[in-house]
Amino acid sequence: MKVLGGTKAELVREVAELRERCATLTLTAHLCLELKTEIQEAREYAESIVQTVREPLVVLSFDLKIITANNSFYETFKVTPEETIGYFIYDLGNRQWDIPKLRVLFEEILPHDTVLTGYEVEHDFLDIGKKIMLLNAREIFLEKTGSRIILLAMEDITVRRLAEKRVSEVVRQQQAILDNIPNMAWLKDSAGRYLAGNQPFTEAVAISPEELIGKSDSDIYPPKLAAKYRKDSREVVASGTRTYFEESSPGPLESIQYLEKVETPVFDDNNVVIGTIGIAHDVTAHKEVEVALRYESTHDALTGLYNRAFFDEELERMDQEDMFPMSVVMADVNGLKAVNDTVGHAAGDELIQMAARVIRHAFRTKDIVARIGGDEFAVILPETEISVARETVRRIMKSPEVMDGRVSIAFGIATAKNRDEIKDALKLSDERMYREKSEQKQSQTEGLEDQGEETP
Repeated sequence: MKVLGGTKAELVREVAELRERCATLTLTAHLCLELKTEIQEAREYAESIVQTVREPLVVLSFDLKIITANNSFYETFKVTPEETIGYFIYDLGNRQWDIPKLRVLFEEILPHDTVLTGYEVEHDFLDIGKKIMLLNAREIFLEKTGSRIILLAMEDITVRRLAEKRVSEVVRQQQAILDNIPNMAWLKDSAGRYLAGNQPFTEAVAISPEELIGKSDSDIYPPKLAAKYRKDSREVVASGTRTYFEESSPGPLESIQYLEKVETPVFDDNNVVIGTIGIAHDVTAHKEVEVALRYESTHDALTGLYNRAFFDEELERMDQEDMFPMSVVMADVNGLKAVNDTVGHAAGDELIQMAARVIRHAFRTKDIVARIGGDEFAVILPETEISVARETVRRIMKSPEVMDGRVSIAFGIATAKNRDEIKDALKLSDERMYREKSEQKQSQTEGLEDQGEETP
């Protein structure tokens, strides 16, 4: 301690110095009290909100010292309040929190923005292992004290990221499998969203593999087709069984594309359906051959009308479906043998084809018009009275081909009221046809004789 002494001037100077020191000490004590009060108010404010947050949350002073944290923070990072409060954020856990990306957040990014969201940090902690955290930071200004604090919320997304990584690996494996399937192949989740598709499939729907992910059938196909595909997938998910579908869709240049599709459910470890895998094979060429063979087996090659086998098959079907009254028309081309003998079989074929066109154009689409023999035709008219059949035959007889004598046809008509009368109707129409044929022949003979008598 300095003892006062010396001249008066020295005493005055020493007293002034003492007074200045006392004033400084008083000011320092006052500032310390204000700082203590400010810290306490910041801590009270922080503690009033941290426990309401479910995710880990830590509150920092503006110099990055920890003011407080919530229970979720302590539980997640395995630290105690004694090891946390009052320490710099970087010092936690034997300086394990001295993370470069965290420094960038606080020292470079946050000073330029009071709110920061979605900042991802990955770090391998010594005691708890690797953590992937999604950070949200916010700077808050406390007007009462004029100080600033930082709220740092942390979402532990480690499990989510690992799951996403696993899913990504599985999808890549599935994509590799799909890419080795030569036919169109795709993978959907249980909600019908596409997870993957191979090259034949993505080319067919004109969308890239990347753009396909997450899309639904409604995003790719026309409404009617999309509704069908959604229904197909839901059926497989609901039943949990592999299902076979055969379908057709518009192809290029107004053609029809035929597909055979198999959709198979995909199960998780609990035997719950989590999606479907589909494979589609273009069978258009096969179907076209099948249709051609079917056509050939049911149609007459010369006229394009149905053949005798199909006629008999349809007669039996209509009998079983009770399409009565059912009328039957039998027809026979007059003079075919004479044409074949005098002009040749080519001319005879043309006569048959002309008769076929005349007959076919007179009847309805639902009527079965068939060539059942060399010059014989037969027509089934389901749910038709005999009067309608007669009117149709009258139209044929008034056609230009018949009226100008290019073709002559004899007809016989009968009607079955029930299935027991079918055989009788067929026999009766045939008899009536031959009777008319005979009458036409007689009339033609008499006409020729009359012409002969008048000839000088």
